[in-house]
Amino acid sequence: MPLKRKKELEAIRSKIKKACKGNTAFRDSQPVFGEGPVPCRLMIIGEAPGRDETRLGRPFVGKAGSFFVSIIEEAFGKKREEVYITNVVKVWPKLPTKRLKTRKPLKEEEEFFIPFLKEEIKAVRPKVILAVGRTAFAAIAPEKEFAPGRWAEAEGLMVMPVYHPSYLLRRQKSLKESLRALKKSLREVKKRLEA
Repeated sequence: MPLKRKKELEAIRSKIKKACKGNTAFRDSQPVFGEGPVPCRLMIIGEAPGRDETRLGRPFVGKAGSFFVSIIEEAFGKKREEVYITNVVKVWPKLPTKRLKTRKPLKEEEEFFIPFLKEEIKAVRPKVILAVGRTAFAAIAPEKEFAPGRWAEAEGLMVMPVYHPSYLLRRQKSLKESLRALKKSLREVKKRLEA
């Protein structure tokens, strides 16, 4: 079974590469694909790769991503390789400034990649999805309100929305309180995974 799922993921990746080459907005972009075991009970979905993720070709390896992964590893007692991690948008949304700053993905970019994300979810077959940030949550549960720490159901899957780590890191004054809330949400996820 896992081999079949891996082949499904490879097929999805090929489709994404081909679609990006055929789209002028993404033609020169380097897609960053999800990684982790398949099937996997826990799937973590973020917004989009940034500079470090694009350079290394891996999701959640920049400052905010690494910070978040360390919290995940501590909360679940698992290494990052034991969970499946991906993003809604597979290319770095950047501003054409001298240093190429990261920007929020455009609605059109999200819509372009959501069908691929849905295929990816089917291949991974998670029991729980951890939606990291509003963009990730809206991609999975567009009709629901983004309420970090509160369970939502979307297409038969249980989804736990949490704040994006870069948002938490920007709010240093309330970081301790935000981390407490995040860890509480992760305990809820762990309980559901173990049920």
